[in-house]
Amino acid sequence: MARQAAFKIGDTLFQAGITKIDRDKVYGYVEEHTYDANGDECHMGSVLDDGITFVLSGATALKKVDDAFREVDKSEMKTVYMDGRDAELVPSVFDAEVQLKEEPLDRLLDLQVDLAYQLSFDAEDDKAAAIARLKTDKAYYFVYNYRADYEGADAFLVCNGADVFALTGKLLEFEFLDNQTIIPIEDNETDSAEEESDALDFGMF
Repeated sequence: MARQAAFKIGDTLFQAGITKIDRDKVYGYVEEHTYDANGDECHMGSVLDDGITFVLSGATALKKVDDAFREVDKSEMKTVYMDGRDAELVPSVFDAEVQLKEEPLDRLLDLQVDLAYQLSFDAEDDKAAAIARLKTDKAYYFVYNYRADYEGADAFLVCNGADVFALTGKLLEFEFLDNQTIIPIEDNETDSAEEESDALDFGMF
């Protein structure tokens, strides 16, 4: 059974599983394979700085070290904000009830979408209740984390009348500046004598 998240809009509470929509399954994908002259498949690798040692893909790893280049275990590290304060964990959507915040529909258009998820319902009553609340001219915002982390993704719940989806990504902020340029007023009135002198005389041709 898939993990269930509890969502709440006002006094409406419903539970649903969250499944990522695999773009490869929707649009397909392309795999590239390289073969040598004998028809054997080639594999990626890297040559180390000595110019001799060859390391296959997957045989390298990243390590975290301190100022003395001693390896540091992850359990010894902590995450802090830029001002040095200890960072607070953002809970997973599965850990607590998710309160959806009503936003203007235009706010959804500010979301730079990274991933899309489809919600699955065990109870048809929950699905019907969710669709009834989502079929409005409002957007419903929440912070999405599959697992607890120090930063969550911006997310909205939307529906197409038959199914419910979660769109996650980052809300973009647009700053618009006032036009402070003073546009000069042009005087379109000209002297009648000047107009007559500039007029074309077709008898000249």
